[in-house]
Order: sequence, then C-alpha cells, then structure tokens
Amino acid sequence: MKYWLLLIAIVQGLFTSLCRAECKFPDFLQTYGDGPSWFIRYPGNKDVSITVKYTHMYIKECQMHGYRSCKTYERNCNVDKGGYKFLVREILSDINSYERESTYRCIQFIRRSKSVVQIKVSRYMSKNSSETLCNDEFMNLDLNPMISREHAEEENQCPIVGGYDFKLYAPDQPAPLCDDIFLPLRIESDCTQREGIKLYFRRRNCSSLFVGRPIESDPVRLRCVATWRYMQYTFSIVKWHGSSEFWCFRVLYKENDVQEIYIYFNGICPFDDGKKERMLMLKHFKIHHVTNICEDENLVCSYHHCSTRVRDNCKLSCSLCEPEKEERPCSFPSEFHGFWNGLDDPVRSVLIIDNQTLTYGSLKWHCVTSTTSETLRRRKVLKLKFNNGCHPRYTCVDIEQPAESVLRYRTGTELHWPIQGLEEVCEDRYFDYVPTNSHVTGIARTSGPWIYFINDSPKFVTCNLPWYIPKASFYDMYDRNNNLANHGCLLNSNGHPGHVLQLYYTYKDIDKEWKVHIKKTFICLASIRFIGENDVLITQNVDEGIYMCWSFYRDHDRNYVYIFGAKDCGNGTNMQLVHYSAKKALATLVLMKNSTECDFIEYDQDKAMTRRSDDALSNLTENNVGSSSNSIISSFLALAFLIQMLL
Repeated sequence: MKYWLLLIAIVQGLFTSLCRAECKFPDFLQTYGDGPSWFIRYPGNKDVSITVKYTHMYIKECQMHGYRSCKTYERNCNVDKGGYKFLVREILSDINSYERESTYRCIQFIRRSKSVVQIKVSRYMSKNSSETLCNDEFMNLDLNPMISREHAEEENQCPIVGGYDFKLYAPDQPAPLCDDIFLPLRIESDCTQREGIKLYFRRRNCSSLFVGRPIESDPVRLRCVATWRYMQYTFSIVKWHGSSEFWCFRVLYKENDVQEIYIYFNGICPFDDGKKERMLMLKHFKIHHVTNICEDENLVCSYHHCSTRVRDNCKLSCSLCEPEKEERPCSFPSEFHGFWNGLDDPVRSVLIIDNQTLTYGSLKWHCVTSTTSETLRRRKVLKLKFNNGCHPRYTCVDIEQPAESVLRYRTGTELHWPIQGLEEVCEDRYFDYVPTNSHVTGIARTSGPWIYFINDSPKFVTCNLPWYIPKASFYDMYDRNNNLANHGCLLNSNGHPGHVLQLYYTYKDIDKEWKVHIKKTFICLASIRFIGENDVLITQNVDEGIYMCWSFYRDHDRNYVYIFGAKDCGNGTNMQLVHYSAKKALATLVLMKNSTECDFIEYDQDKAMTRRSDDALSNLTENNVGSSSNSIISSFLALAFLIQMLL
C-alpha cells in the first residue's frame, strides 16, 4: 500500500508543479521555426521583430532612419490573468555595458486572425510584480498590429462588400487624383465569398499611387488578411502579392453606407484623421448597377453627345447595341437537371441545375444567350448577377454526361463586365489548360481540368478496360513516394456483367504459397474514352463507398494502372493524368505480363477474408495490420513494469 501512496504523492507533486508553471504564451503566438515570426512596423521607420518560444518572447527593436541602431529585450511570462492577458517580466539587455534591467508590465493579446494580433500594454512599468498593472484602466491599445508572415496567405472577410465608383484624394491635395469623367476609379470587394478587393485604376500611371510603380495589370487584387471592428471604424490588414508590405484599410460607415476609406501603406491603423506617412483617402462612393451586357460604363453617358471620344463607353445611350438581342435567358438540357454530388465531397460539394440556372457552392449562375452565340456547341454562357454594385461576371461552361450517373463540367476564364459580346466568353483561349511539364507534346491544351459529379442513385456500367489489360494480372503496388507497398492481383470481369474490378492483396504463407489477405471490390460508374487514348474509369469502392478514378498506360515492358482520389479525376485526359499528375496517384500498379501468380484465385466464388475500412490512401497502399495492437501491448508492458517496480 505504501508504494501506491508514494506513486500518488509523486503524481500530485508533478501535477502541482505543472499548474504553477502554466504561464505560457498562447499557442497562436508560438514560433515554430527559428524565427522571428512576428513583426510590427511603427511610424518613423522603426521595425520590431518578435520570436515567441513557450514562456519567452524575444524582441528586437531597430531604428531604420540614418544610422541603424537596435536594442533587444525579452518578456517572460509571469502570471496568466486569463483572456490572453499576462503579467510579464521585461528584461532589457544593454549590449554596451552588459547590464540587464528588469521591470514588470501587463500585456493583452487580441487576436484578429491567424496572422494579425493587436496588443494592449500597461501604461506603467513596475519594479515589482504588481498585478494591478493589468487593470483595464491602466491598459492602452497599440495601434500598430503584430503581423506574422507564416500565415499571411490566408483569406479572410474584407471590410466592405459590393462595388463602388469613387474619388481618390491625398491628404495635402484638395483636388481628386487620377480623375476621369468617363472611366471613374472603382473598387470591388468580396463580391463572392472571400474573394478579396479589386482596385480598377483605368490608367497605368494611377496604380503607382498604391503599389509604388506603374503596372500593366488592372485590377490590382488585394487579399484581406484580417478584418475587425473597433469603436466606429472597421479595420482590415490587406496584402498585395507584388510586395512584402501590408496595408491597413480603415472604413467609416454612416447608416450602413460606406462613407470613406483611409489606406495606410505603412501598416499602422490609427483612429485620428491626421496626416500620416504614405496614406490615401477614398471618398464620394457611388453604386453603378449593371444589369445587361449592353450598358453604359458611366452614369453620365446620357448627358453627353455621342462623340467619338465617349461612344465606346456609352453603348446603350449611343444605341450601339440592343439589350434584348445581346442578352436573353437560355436553358440547359433536361438530362442535366437535378442535384449532383461531388465525387470528392458528396456532402458539401453539390451542383444544382434547373432549366435556366446552375448553382455551385454559394453562387447561382444564369444561362444567357444572344443572337450571335446561339450556334455554340455544348457550351453555355453563364452570368453571375449582383445587386450590391458589383458588376456582372461572365463565364462559359462545358457540360458532358459520360455516363447516366455521372456529370462533368469545366468553366472557362471568368470575364468581368464590360465585354464585347457573349460569343467572346466561350472562345477556346479561355479554356486553355497548360500543364507544367512542357516537354510532353501531342496533348490537347483544352482538355481539362474537369469537375466530376454523381447523382443520388448511381448505376453501374461495363468497365471496358483497354484490350491489353488481361482478365487477371499480378501486380506490384507502389505508393506516391514510389515505395513498394503491396503485391496482389487485379481481376477484370470482362464477361457478364463486366462492371466489377476486384483488387486482391496477396502474401506468401510459410509454405511459400500465395494467399489472399484482403479483397476490395470496385463498381464501374463511368468509362470515359478520349480520342486516341484509353479509358479513364470512375469507380466506387463497395465496402467504403469511396469514389476513385483509374487511368491506364502501357510501354514496351509493362502495363500500368494509376489510381487517383476523386478530387484529381478531372485533371485532364488519360495522357495528362499519366504524365502530369502521376505523382498525385494514391497508388500505381505495375502489371506483370503473362504472369501465372493469380491462377490460385477462384474466379467464380468469393472466399471469406478479413476486410479493413481506412481512408482512400490506406485502402490502397498501406498494410498496417498489427500497428494498433502493438501500441496497446507496449502500453500494457510499460504499466506492468511500473507495477513490478513498485511491488
């Protein structure tokens, strides 16, 4: 009994020690590399870099103006006050005299996103560990956010939603910048979910006001890294891919309407309207609703004569097009109508097609046509409408039904209004699919990628494997890292009904005889033949219900079968899957020609055998039998050893 009491006392002591040492900075602050992982940019070119390691925060503060001078200090977590508020011990190291000055202050971390954190800091520092420093009345918000480059690729909600024409101002200039009566500056923000911000400058030189140099691309696209509301303002940290800098948007609303936007290019987020280094102001927002391809590009078109200078931007007012001819509703074939579930995510990935609309995700596209685009093949022009000022989007959709249960579709490049005509939307150039490997030739550029869907009641089809795949083939299975994972047999029921593939995992017993370890059965749902190529099969695993696609290839020595997860099925034709996507395959089967190793399997009956239910990858490439039991046995052995030591 005394040994058990001793064990309990030891555990209690360890637990108490852990509780006392539990002042650790939050996980979302931790640096998982060498660091620094956070930085703060202050006015006057002062840069602060921060590395957080468990209970320690290491800070380097450098003044960049003139002679570069830096100081380093650290903050050690002392007391966790809850709500991400900490009493810390701050130690300043003087590199000249090697003296270390220690004080206490309170810091609270306010998380705005994965990569943006603001801090509240106590106004006072104390030589003693005084917890009154953490009282709210003693805390001030630092207007300069901490930003992490480790997570800066995330996309968050933006500070405004909708599309607006606007006027642009500098703080010391009363007249608007880059003003043009017919092509106003324009902003579109989160027209679709997490889309980001688009700034349309219309003229090349105007973009230099934002990005520091003239650029050809219009619009300039910004990603919203973090957005939050504080006091009367909505703030957002945004990022342009062409620069390492982060900007701060400060938006003021008045009765739910955007009143003004201040942009601070040095990353600070102030509350006052004073002039700051590198800032611009967006004001006088107007919503320009567009409902038809035949529309004026500016609201003032109707007040001007149709001179050569303005007529191209005033199509409706200058009678250059007729709305009822340029755009009207069209319909989808009835066989496409209904609910279609995505192969890779049947629960959340749903395509809904009715007579005139196609809905995918949160976007509802409308089928439109014109007198000039009615002769298109199977392609349809889709239009995305908005009522928040965002201009319409147009894209072209290619829809096919390779099997009764399977639908596949792909869309071309999304075009932003204004466009010349609907026939432009479906040009082949907007469907170009250029794989990364340019050395392989002879592959159609317009053959992918596709998205595959399946209906609620799938029906099987004949697998129709290539002629060079025999009814039974012995294989070596390799995983995506090209490691040998399994041996087995692939059985192809070419007879009746011919809709089943059977994948056997085999092993040699103690007598060196082949035996079946696992059998997996796949039902063929679509057999897609491309011109001059072999089939791509879409199958469903009978046991787990998982969808996969199979691609086939042969050379002089071997036949190959590549098995892909559902999300990769649409990455092109069979040849494109083999040459460009082979590394994405869950498994690769190398078939042995003229092999007799599969003769022991009786084709006309199923043998009783164990089955496993894993995810798609482990179903095909891993053989982890016994790993769980080994772990459990190890745990029991460790426990028995501990008890033996105590007794």
